[in-house]
This record gives sequence, C-alpha cells and structure tokens, in this order.
Amino acid sequence: MKMTDVRPTVVLADDHMGLLEHISKLLRPGYNILATVNNGLMAVGAVRKFNPDIAVLDIAMPGLDGFGAARELRQNSCNTRIVFLTMYDDNDYISAALESGVLGYVLKTFMQSDLIPAIENALAGHIFVSSHSPKTGR
Repeated sequence: MKMTDVRPTVVLADDHMGLLEHISKLLRPGYNILATVNNGLMAVGAVRKFNPDIAVLDIAMPGLDGFGAARELRQNSCNTRIVFLTMYDDNDYISAALESGVLGYVLKTFMQSDLIPAIENALAGHIFVSSHSPKTGR
C-alpha cells in the first residue's frame, strides 16, 4: 500500500538561495515543498507545472517580480493561493498586494513567527498581514 503525502503543497520563489534553504527548512515539517526557484518567471512555470496549494513569492526578483508573477498566475485562472514574503514594510505595497488577490503579506524579518500562520490563513481563504507592519497600526 502506497502512502500519500497529505501535507499542503508549496512552491517557493526568492532570489536569495540561502533564504530559500531557510524557508524550506522552516516549512518542510508541515508542507510538501514541490519546487524552489530564484525568479518570477521560474515561479510561474513551477506553479503551472505542479499546481501547488500555496506559492510563497518574494516581491523583488529578477525577470519578473512577485507582482508580475501573481498577475500572470491570476490571468491564467490559477487556483494556487499566493503569500508574499518580502522586505517591503510599506502600506502601498501591502495595499497593492491585497488588491492583486494575494492572501498573505509577510515581512522577512518576521518570517519565523508569521510565515506559517500566513500560509494557514491563505489555505483557509483568509487574508494575513504581518502583525509588525504599518498596515495594522501596531
């Protein structure tokens, strides 16, 4: 009898390989990581190929940024839920992300505490914004 992996599936995209390894290590116990890529074009390709439950995208990536990748995936009726993992602690970026249909906005500085809750909220169809961002007023 073959065991199936029932963990939610994830594609990770960030242009810093060390950070990709750290994110993978953080998520591996609870999630099935299908691909790690280092630019937006590869992220779109990996999401199209694997159809993961979640895509964790950096905003600033070469070739195609996170916003472009999210837009590309939305235009192609992709059901993958998107969480941004970024350094941009800025209300304009947060607003633009939420308007583009992104369900999670996590600051890299709070990745340890906020990334898994953001993914869990996105899987449930809820929006999550890092608790330490200016958007929350805290």
